[in-house]
Amino acid sequence: MPRLTRESIILVGNKEFKVEDLLKTIIYLPAVKVKSYFKDLGLSIPRELRMYVLKENLREKVVETRKSRLTMADEINYRLSWFTEFSETQLENLLVFFDDERIFRNYLEDFWTDLLGYMVEKQVPPKDFKHLYDSSIDHVKAEGLSLPEIKTYNRNLKDIFYDSFGRIDGLAPQKLRPVLYKSSTLGEIRDLGTKYGVSVPRRLKKSQLAKIIIQELKDDGKYTEELEKKIQGMSVIVLQRFAINHDIKASTELKKEEIIEYILKNAEETKETYFVPDSIEDYEKEIHDVSSDAVKENVKSTKDKTVVKKNSEDKQEPQDIVEEEIFIEEDIIEVVTKVEPEEKPLVQNVQSNLNFDELIYEIRKLREAIEKNQMQLQNQTVKEQPLKQEPEEQSKTEEIIPEPIVDSQKNSDDKQESEILKSTDDIDQQEEESTVLEDKESSDKKSKKVGKVILKLLLIALIVVAVVAFLLLAYGLLTYYTQINFLDSVNTLLNRLTINGTGLLDFIHNLFSSIGI
Repeated sequence: MPRLTRESIILVGNKEFKVEDLLKTIIYLPAVKVKSYFKDLGLSIPRELRMYVLKENLREKVVETRKSRLTMADEINYRLSWFTEFSETQLENLLVFFDDERIFRNYLEDFWTDLLGYMVEKQVPPKDFKHLYDSSIDHVKAEGLSLPEIKTYNRNLKDIFYDSFGRIDGLAPQKLRPVLYKSSTLGEIRDLGTKYGVSVPRRLKKSQLAKIIIQELKDDGKYTEELEKKIQGMSVIVLQRFAINHDIKASTELKKEEIIEYILKNAEETKETYFVPDSIEDYEKEIHDVSSDAVKENVKSTKDKTVVKKNSEDKQEPQDIVEEEIFIEEDIIEVVTKVEPEEKPLVQNVQSNLNFDELIYEIRKLREAIEKNQMQLQNQTVKEQPLKQEPEEQSKTEEIIPEPIVDSQKNSDDKQESEILKSTDDIDQQEEESTVLEDKESSDKKSKKVGKVILKLLLIALIVVAVVAFLLLAYGLLTYYTQINFLDSVNTLLNRLTINGTGLLDFIHNLFSSIGI
């Protein structure tokens, strides 16, 4: 049956309601009442239903967080790289970690939408839908519109969900091992054990340590009854020394993989199908290895289903197999199509934004200002020179005007006087010309001096820019390969300076990533 939407119609008692109208009150029901309702109804829900809703509501926030920390080699970023393979407990804790009321509300609405669809698929009677709706109305009238506390809400509902055979927390043991080992803390793994009724000890007791050593001796064919009695009488320190000398991996301090094995071995969901892993390599897998294993498992299960459909006379078993594998196919779709493409465009966009247009524009404007200043100084000099040459032109004009003829003596006197005046004018002209030349040289020196000062300032500015750029690149290279906690404040300060919406430090890191450093 296809999934319901907010606009889907459900028969509640004798009336038809939109899912959207039912959600207005049902999402506020506390976990205790929800658990009691499904227990009375006798209906259990597959755990994959809630895991799917959790992933869909957390996906956008995870992608956003990973983008902001893409070039930071921190623990959170690495853990989130396993998001598509998370178990239910990890998804629940991630929901609490983000602490976003908008995500809480969307999660509850989507969760109940799918839950109502599952109830319709299982043919829950309309009267039971009415009982659920009336209960939510009564609760809202008494307590108001207050969303439940999300961590306790999810944990208290764990009993209404069930795992497929051999799985725990929504995953098969062969997938759970690397996922928890690579992306969970010790506290989160112990919390998962508590969720399924397994109290993981902090330290092994002497008897437990002795039991592990004896079992290892039996597996290696070195066991004797006499050796067992000797081991039983040893102290804890002597037992540890004995284990080291005989190359037996046993210690009172539980390692992460030992805690996982303790849970798988003692949980009701997996104790019947428990098997010891072949080697530590089962824990050392990376996300791409786990994803490829899931693809192979899905292909194999598809072939098995085809064989069963052709050869089996019992038609019920193939139906169970098909229903069980639906959620595995959804997980594979998430890995291939939804998470990885979100990361690739980030590097491509950063690579296309590498330019220095603004710096080139400022340099061009500065050069134009210098040239304009020099042109103004030259024009001013040219304008002043003709004004100072007017006496010369006047003297020449005076020379051209003919003097009236009186007599020879007077002419000679006038001629001498004119020569004296002419010589005087020539001296004045030479002085004026020298003054003009000195003024011109002075103005040229001033303009050259101003130009040199501006050029020096420009050169200093370019050197400062180059030094700052070099220091930023060096610092970016340092933080690209190493993570120094006390520099986090500096990293945050640098990322406040943005280039096309990207923090300056993230821009530099993405640049290194794009050129393959």
